[in-house]
Order: sequence, then C-alpha cells, then structure tokens
Amino acid sequence: MAIKSVLIAGAGAIGLFVAETIYKADPGCVSILAKGERLERYRKNGLKVNGKKIDFHLSQGNEKVDFIIAACKFHQLDQIIEDMTPAVGKDTIILSLLNGISSEDIIGAKLGRERLPLAMIIGTDAFHKGEETTYSNKGIIHFGDAEGKNGAREQAIAEFFDRTGVFYELETNMKRALWYKYMMNVGVNQVTAILRLPYRAIMTRGGPEEIPQARLLMEKAMGEVIAVANAQGIDLDETDIEKQYNTLNGLNPAGFTSMCQDVMAKRKTEAEMFSLALTELGKKYGINTPVNETLFLLLRSIEQNY
Repeated sequence: MAIKSVLIAGAGAIGLFVAETIYKADPGCVSILAKGERLERYRKNGLKVNGKKIDFHLSQGNEKVDFIIAACKFHQLDQIIEDMTPAVGKDTIILSLLNGISSEDIIGAKLGRERLPLAMIIGTDAFHKGEETTYSNKGIIHFGDAEGKNGAREQAIAEFFDRTGVFYELETNMKRALWYKYMMNVGVNQVTAILRLPYRAIMTRGGPEEIPQARLLMEKAMGEVIAVANAQGIDLDETDIEKQYNTLNGLNPAGFTSMCQDVMAKRKTEAEMFSLALTELGKKYGINTPVNETLFLLLRSIEQNY
C-alpha cells in the first residue's frame, strides 16, 4: 500500500517537527490530532516550528488515515489511543515514537499489534513550550519489525519517508536498537532532569562546564539497563555506553532533554516508563537496580514539590 495520509497524534517537541518536515513536502497529507480544549487552543494560538507559524490541518480523528505517528507523553497515551481510534482503518499503520519499551504493546493491545513495527527517534534536541517547537537537530527515526522480518508494512513507511524527507533507518535488529535508546533515556533524561542540567554538562568534548560526576551517575543507571537487557537475551554491553556519547556530543550544548524540560516547567515526568519499569523488570529477573530505584524516588519527590 502507498501511504497518502498521516495523522500526528501528539503536537509536542517530536510530533511538531516531524509534522513540519512532512508538511513541507506535502501539506495536504498531514493532520494534527486535536480535540476539546487542545483543539480550541491550537485554533486560537496556532502551531509554530522554529518561530514560523504553520497552517496544519487540525483533525478530531474522525477520518480514516493510512498512517498514524504517535508522539505524545507516556501519561497521555491512554487518552491519545481513545482519540485516534476512530481514525484507524483496516490497513492503518501506526508508528510510536514514545520513549521507553512498552508503548507498542499498549497501543497494540487496543488497536492491533500487527499495525506497529518497533520504532524510536534518536539524536534530536527539540525543545517545546506552549504551542511551539524549536530544534537544531531533527534526529533519525529508526524502525523495523520486532522479529526482524521487515515486509510490506515497513516498506510503505520507508517509501513515505523517502517522499516526504523524513530521516530514517530501517533496522533488522530493532529490539536491540530500542533497548539502546532506552538505555540512553534512562541515564541521560533522568539524571539531567533531577540535576536540571543542559547537554553540555554530560558531553565528552572537554568543555569547562562538563560535570564528570553527573556522567558517572548516568553511566551507572545505564549499566543497570544493560544487565536487565542481557537477562532477556539482548546483547547490549559497556561499549554501547561509550557509543552513545557520539550522539550526545552532536546535540546543541545549551539544549535540555525532554524530561528536564518537564521538570523545569513543573510537568509530570515519564519516570514510570524509565526507572520504575526498569526496577520492575529487574525484580522479575533477580537483578538489583539501586541507582534507578533512587532516581525514581528523586523524580517523584521533585514532582510532589512543584
């Protein structure tokens, strides 16, 4: 099948810049999901990307579409699923760009797991406030079949991204790639959020504002992810911690992770899908995760003190 229509479910940092890229290539094929108060706010204030107001089509999700990109926060997922369900047709493909390792299963349980390849986005430094997203690095969407059996579904997405200029990589071992991103999120997002640090503090460029102790804490959190991944047969190792600095060092040094943005704006974080999910998996496999248990308690304490 050829993808001719796409619905962006979540007009935050990721959703808006992906929508902007598609809009530039084919304005008529992309819509932003919005209902209720959010719809009225978008109509009143508009949506901006890098300072430019874009006249996106706003959809209440009642029209069937070929493709849905979910890009909301984890705690918004249940509502987003409900809102986008009427837009799901017989052959609709869904791509989830949420952080973590569980969104595909959650969406699939309601709308059909066969619709969803595994996916993630990595390397973006998008910042979102109000109805505006700014970015200097778009990052790359990685996706692929959970069992490495890429077929017509993945080919349709690749052809659509080729046509609309979305950067992507079609993966043959997407489970490992997803856990690699999860490892980064668990370390980078949580530590920067708790300490309110920009990217420059955890880079390895040799700058005066780098904080080695923050990097060490981040790496210890990542090490617990590696242990849990290994228990499930996913071959992450210590070299992946070193590899992720290639991505970090390419981001805007003054930028902030999405979780750090949440803390600074006094919004709910995604701690459930990071440290809490990891500690629960650790218990299942008999692996201690003291760093992430501590990070979860710290994040919850910060939220309760808003």
